This record gives sequence, structure tokens and C-alpha cells, in this order.
Amino acid sequence: MQLKNNLYTIVDKSITEPPCSFTIALNKAHIIYQAHFPGEPITPGVCIVQIGKELLEEYLEDYFSIKLALEIVKVKNVKFISIISPIDASRVEYKIKKLDVLEDFLRVKAQIEVSASGELKCKMSLELIKQC
Repeated sequence: MQLKNNLYTIVDKSITEPPCSFTIALNKAHIIYQAHFPGEPITPGVCIVQIGKELLEEYLEDYFSIKLALEIVKVKNVKFISIISPIDASRVEYKIKKLDVLEDFLRVKAQIEVSASGELKCKMSLELIKQC
């Protein structure tokens, strides 16, 4: 499920050699926040990881001019440090800290940090493969 332009929109991006960054705005009216949790919305961890994957695809397309659909095959490490609320965090920054492209874009490894209001919210290391 694509979350871009649904759960979030990209408001700014810095497409450079890593580290590069994306600033997103969360859609606090999205249906997911009605269930997770009513009155005190929290962005689900699986959505935080999915957004990282989608932004990684966007980076590869913008920087390398290669449109890839990636599939997460391994979450080597994910650490949720504090919650991300669409009410408290109007803007969230995803920073691709490290990127390894292997086997001519068949396999990608990335380290991503997520922050809001200058506070680190999540760190993750992902391994992805190109979808057929």
C-alpha cells in the first residue's frame, strides 16, 4: 500500500549524496489515526518503516534516475525512541544516513533516521530487493 500523498506528503527534499533528507507532513485526518488511537493519534511503527522505504525509492529515482519498486526483505535493526503524533509533529524529517547499492540496484541497504522538532524519533537499518 502506497502511503505517499495519502498518509503523508513530501514538503521538502535534499537529494544529495547521503546523508540526504526528506521533510514530510503527516495527514492527521487520515483514517489510520482514528484507530491508532482515537483522540491521541500515534503513527504506527509499520507506517514509519513503510514511509522510509517509499522515500528511499523516491531518492533512488531522483538521484540515480532509476525508478525501482523495492521490497523490504530484512529489518536489521529498528529502534523507536519516541512516538510520532501528527498533532505534535507537523513536520517529520527522514534522513538517509547511509546507502549501499549492490548488484546493480538489485539489492539496497540503508540506514535511516527519523526526527521531529529536532528530536530523534526512530533509527532503522533496512535491506531491500528490487521487486520483479
